[in-house]
Amino acid sequence: MMMKIKIALLNIGLWSAGAVFAQSSVTLYGVADNGLTYTNNQNGGKAFQASSGGLGGSKFGLLGKEDLGGNTSAIFQLESGYSIDNGALGYNGALFGRQAYVGLSGDYGSIRLGRQYDFMVSDLQSLSSAQLFGGALGSHAGDVDGIWGSNPINNVVKYVSPTFNGLQVGSLYSLGGVPGAGGKNRAYGFGATYANGNTKLGAAYLNVNNPATVLYAAAAAPVPNQSFSNPITNPIYSGYASAQSYQTFGAGGTYALGKATLGLLYTNTHFSNMFATSSTPASGSATFNSIEGYTSYQFTPAIMAGAAYNFTKTSTARYNQVVLGTQYSFSKRTFLYLITAWEHAGGIDSTGHAAVADLTYLGAANGPNQTAVRIGMRHSF
Repeated sequence: MMMKIKIALLNIGLWSAGAVFAQSSVTLYGVADNGLTYTNNQNGGKAFQASSGGLGGSKFGLLGKEDLGGNTSAIFQLESGYSIDNGALGYNGALFGRQAYVGLSGDYGSIRLGRQYDFMVSDLQSLSSAQLFGGALGSHAGDVDGIWGSNPINNVVKYVSPTFNGLQVGSLYSLGGVPGAGGKNRAYGFGATYANGNTKLGAAYLNVNNPATVLYAAAAAPVPNQSFSNPITNPIYSGYASAQSYQTFGAGGTYALGKATLGLLYTNTHFSNMFATSSTPASGSATFNSIEGYTSYQFTPAIMAGAAYNFTKTSTARYNQVVLGTQYSFSKRTFLYLITAWEHAGGIDSTGHAAVADLTYLGAANGPNQTAVRIGMRHSF
């Protein structure tokens, strides 16, 4: 839970019936997350490092709402990601790199315009073990399916419906913005969630043209047989960065059984129309299928622990991952956490070499196995 600071704004509105007061507010919120991570194999050596944002990125933001009358409100959200180690902004230095949108909400739902997360994040992340206890180390194969939220999308028009009997649906479209080639950088997607008692379900879909620039923020689009500055460093899928189209969908759910929570999540990610460049040897297409199952248990109001198994498979490679996590809460806003993750790789990866383990946001191992242990603290405000 976040402590929220609300700042009163102008409270004056004019309507045909006369002068009335329209309530407005801005909420300042954020998260500070930092810790120490030990890895047994990064490029062949052991590493012990301070790293920000292990159970979710450090962030701060502003959330605004103005009552316009008739159950309609103007809304906005501006959200920045940052490193608590050095204070630097994340997302290539963008001031509001995580989210920046304005819109309207009311009985009809909400419509938002700007930089936003797609439905793989907003509808599936909360159903993942990574969100619950595994953090970035628990995301699927370098976050190939995007559920961990590494890649917000620009120029998005996003609609989210009201909730009807536990069901909520939504859609989004990102304008390409390229004169004469409107589909070049376009993206679209859909999502749905359902909650009823102890059961929560979700499904999402995303389709992106030119993912190298739209998702991964490459400085320039790849060109066949030319030099290409690859923005992806994880060899699990860095060789597929020249893909002209990226598609991912997933579905999952959780069930609360007393103090225990059981979860299951499946995703399918497809890179198509790839070609060789200076840094991407692959051509054709490649598909990732990922499935995870997990359980968590609330031992006391202050202590929670969980365990997850993830398996990701392509036509040439496979990745097995085991994640253990535990948390101790000092309060509703502050807790300590411990995460242990192990990944084993096999086959041939996207670069055409023997597959190596590479847990998300860590350097790749020089072999098939990698183990990481992280202890950290997370405070919400």
